[in-house]
This record gives sequence, C-alpha cells and structure tokens, in this order.
Amino acid sequence: MSRRIPAPPSPRRGRRLLVTAAAAALTAGLLAAPGAPASGHPSSAHVDPAVYADLSGGGTAEFLVYLTDTADLSRAATITDRGHRLEYVYEQLTSVAETSQADLRADLDARGIEYRPYWVVNALLVTGDAELLAELARRPDVARIEPNREWELLDAALSPDQAINAVEWNVTMIGAPRVWDQFGRAGDGIVVASIDTGVQFDHPALRKQYRGYTGTGYNHNYNWFDPAGICGTPAPCDNNGHGTHVTGTMVGDDGAGNQIGVAPRARWIAAKGCEYSSCSSASLLAAGQWMLAPTDLSGANPQPRLAPHVVNNSWGGGGGSTWYQPVINACVAAGIFPVFAAGNSGYLGCGSASSPGDNPPAYAVGAYDRQGVIAPFSGRGPSAVDGSTKPNVSAPGVNIRSSVPTNSYAMYSGTSMAAPHVAGTVALIWSVSPPTVRDIPLTRKLIDATATDVSDLTCGGVPGNNNVYGEGRLNAYAAVVAAP
Repeated sequence: MSRRIPAPPSPRRGRRLLVTAAAAALTAGLLAAPGAPASGHPSSAHVDPAVYADLSGGGTAEFLVYLTDTADLSRAATITDRGHRLEYVYEQLTSVAETSQADLRADLDARGIEYRPYWVVNALLVTGDAELLAELARRPDVARIEPNREWELLDAALSPDQAINAVEWNVTMIGAPRVWDQFGRAGDGIVVASIDTGVQFDHPALRKQYRGYTGTGYNHNYNWFDPAGICGTPAPCDNNGHGTHVTGTMVGDDGAGNQIGVAPRARWIAAKGCEYSSCSSASLLAAGQWMLAPTDLSGANPQPRLAPHVVNNSWGGGGGSTWYQPVINACVAAGIFPVFAAGNSGYLGCGSASSPGDNPPAYAVGAYDRQGVIAPFSGRGPSAVDGSTKPNVSAPGVNIRSSVPTNSYAMYSGTSMAAPHVAGTVALIWSVSPPTVRDIPLTRKLIDATATDVSDLTCGGVPGNNNVYGEGRLNAYAAVVAAP
C-alpha cells in the first residue's frame, strides 16, 4: 500500500552521475586528455596544454578564456532577506563581468570572432585558432585559458522495474516518511533543481511537482533551460534517462503507489547541462549561471528571485580540479545548497573522490547499499584539492528504483543516485524549519551532526568523520528533528 502524506499543518501548528558501470568502464575518458604545449611557448603557464593539443592540427577549437577580475560576494551572507540576497549576488557577478569583459568583447566583435560570455564565472567561450589563442594569452586581463572539456555520465540501468513498491526502501531508510507523518511536510514551498541530462517533465511521478505545471498545462519559462538546444523544442526532454531518475529520487510520487522521492511535495526545475551521455564545460557553466538567475525560454529577462533552493549535480570526473568552484561559491553566497556526487572511482582507493565534489564548498555524497555498507565504487577522500574529508556524508546509492523515460521505472546504482537523497533532505529541513532556509552552514551542520556514524579509517579520518562514509549515513528524520 502507498503511504498517504498528511496535509501540511497551518502556520500556527507548524514547528517550524555519476552512475556506476562495471569498474572497468571508468576510464581516462572522464576528462579530455591533455596535449603537450607548444615548445617554448611564452604563455604556456596560462594555457592548458589540452588547448594546444586541440589546435595542433590547424583550424579552430572552442576554449574558455577566464579574466582576472572576480566579484566580491562576501557581503551576501549578511543580507537577511532571501530575495535581496539572490539579487545582490546576481548584480555583483554581472557588474564585474560586464565591466571587465567590455574591451575583450569589443575586440572580438570587431573581428567577427564567435564567443559566448558568462557572468557566473568571469569568462568567455571563444572559438578561435592558434593565432588568436596566442594573442589572448598575452593580454594582461586574461588569467588562464582552458579547453571546453567533457565530463562523463556513466549510465548503468541494472534492470527495468514496473512493479509498484509503495515507499521505496531507500526513502524509508533515511527516515523521510517519518518526517511526512510527524510534521505533515514533504518539501512544501521548496524548489529543487538538477543540472543533468534533462527530465521527462510529464512523467506520472514528476508531472505535478514540476514548477512549470499550471494544473491545466505547462509554462516552461523560468523552469527549464537547454543551453545547447539539444531537445529542439521549448519543452524539457531527457535523451538519456539519468536526469529523470535523479529528479524522481528528489521529489517523485505518482499518487498511485510509486513513492520514490524524498520530498514529494517540493517543486522541481532543471537545466540540461549534459548534452547526451556527457556534459560539456560550456553547458555546465551556462546551467550553473541559469540556476542563479533563471530566464525565460529565449534566455532573456533573468529573475534571481526564481532561483531554486537546492541544486543537485550528479556528474563529475577526475579529481583535484577547481574549475567549477566559482559557481559553487556563487551558489553558497546566494543561499543555494550545492549537492554533488562523490564519484564512482572508489575502486582506485583513497583520494578517488571526483571533482567538483572534492571542492571544499561542495557537499559531496558517497553511496551505500541496502545493508548500509559503502559501495565499492563510492569515491573516497581525502580531497585532492585541499586534503579535506570527502565525501561529506553517504546515502543510499545501490539498486535505487526511480523514474525513467517514458513513464517507466528502473533501478540504477551510483553516487549519482545517492546525491539526490541529500537534495531531498535539504528540502525537508527547509520545509519544516523556516529559520534554516538558505542558511548553508547551519544546514550542513544539521546533516553532519545527525548522520549515523560509521567508523572506517581505511583512508584516514576519525570514526565519526572519515574518508569512506564522511560524517556517516544520512538520517533525514534526525536532521529535521534537530532543526530550529
């Protein structure tokens, strides 16, 4: 039988992908292989060798040009009004980008060179040849130049599954149904988001939770973004299935017994940062930027106040890279909780946590099975960026049943599947406890302090916070109970 989620109480009563494949499938394809820089090139210290490799045969290539100026977002944490805080971060980032990019953009415009500007990081995606690369590398306002890399999703659908299982084991294991029952809240008023392969927006388990659902139809403005134009229509699509599965674990419930989501009364929006079975740096940056200020379907009229509360990122690769950290920092400054998969390279041993999850401000999630045992593929710390403990916490990530196109269900495994349990947990906490909403440090402390400790010192750390389980096994119910 399905579990009926109680109606929310009145304000007076309220208490206030990385999907794993076989281990052998995870190869060096996670990152574009770097090539050797041109011998004796005077600007080689500023240019990633992979860019030289991309241009070694002549012709043109896409590369990201990062400028030296950065926005100071330190005051954001002192702004108590959530809407003003989102607008402040947006205004600071766009102002710095507009001012510092003006000369370079004017030069590129005059020469008819194709480019795409970003403000979430002060950078431009430029299409050019080796001569242009050399010129840009010599500019004093250019900090570094990097390739438009591909970040992989490694899909592994263990089996299709049409059987209705009522509340799934993984949702029960973290205590989400106890939150629904005791507090009558299931993510109400909270918006979760995914940067992934997209979503089947009209899936029976996801349709009513879509922020673009009007009750009689759909309005995709401010609720969906496809930076590379892969779908070919204004409506969301998912040409892979990964994003639909992840979104189902956050919010899925078809009202007919398929209760697959942790926070089934939260709303969802999405950006297609992953074009097919991989995700380009260009699309991931565009998606991260859109999350801070969603736009209409034409890409215009950004509205920071429509930003989501939580963004799930079930993608990544390699380790020790900080290329996405400015986006994470901007999200944290704006009060958007950044959840990342810890990676599926655990078989490589200690220090195998993937980027961007291994970045200090990212909240990285490892994966365990139905018995609570860490999965062999789950990425281990310490972080290759700064030596900090990773993952931050662990959640169910083996044989997770969730939604997939078209109108179906399947079991996947991976830290991709673990991460959305934390995204849904944040939605539960913030739904029940208004004082915690967009308070990233407090919310992290709540999840950390209430996780069930598991001592595994294989990769260092302490019994209550180690590089295998992180702070321990996720306990959504305990985190909500502990919230102010």
